[in-house]
Amino acid sequence: MERTDDEQLQQLKDWWRRNGGSIMLGLTAAMLIVAGWWGYGTWQERGAQQAAAAYAEFLQATRSGEPEMAEQAGQRVLDDHARSGYAGLTALRMARIQAEAGAYRRAAETLGWLIDNADHSAMAELARLRQARVLGEVDAEEALAALEGSVSAGFAAAYAELRGDLLRELGRYDEATEAYQQALDQEGLGAQSRELVRLKLQAVESEA
Repeated sequence: MERTDDEQLQQLKDWWRRNGGSIMLGLTAAMLIVAGWWGYGTWQERGAQQAAAAYAEFLQATRSGEPEMAEQAGQRVLDDHARSGYAGLTALRMARIQAEAGAYRRAAETLGWLIDNADHSAMAELARLRQARVLGEVDAEEALAALEGSVSAGFAAAYAELRGDLLRELGRYDEATEAYQQALDQEGLGAQSRELVRLKLQAVESEA
């Protein structure tokens, strides 16, 4: 029995010499993976907290009545937390503040940033629509160019209506009539919005 135990012990030692290195390597790799995931999760959580704090500072700045202070705080969110969920909200609100202050070009640039960095197409389409609106305050032709390209069904009516507004402003009444009709042909208009577009269509038809 004693000899058998010795033989088994020797066999175990031999086996460990052959396989111990790879086992330790596998254990080390597993520990590194676990540590990496833990570190990544901690990093994500810390980043989310920092983004939330930066967004809170931006909201506080918007209530200060100082557009420049709000713009600076908003830009910090865009610069430091571009991939967070707060960036899109910040860009939309910051562009509105800029437009209300008459800084239409800066508002268009802010919305252009959102178009390029939006996480999903709906946000990009909303930003493009708003960009066209603020550009319409300075250059109707440039605003029309911002509306070019395909758009999802959810935004088709709003795009067509704005296109009609811009074309009417440019005196291109036949094209404006067509754009308003396209808006009415879409499903995305509520009852009040549909009636407003209908009135716009009647007005531009009388001007043509």
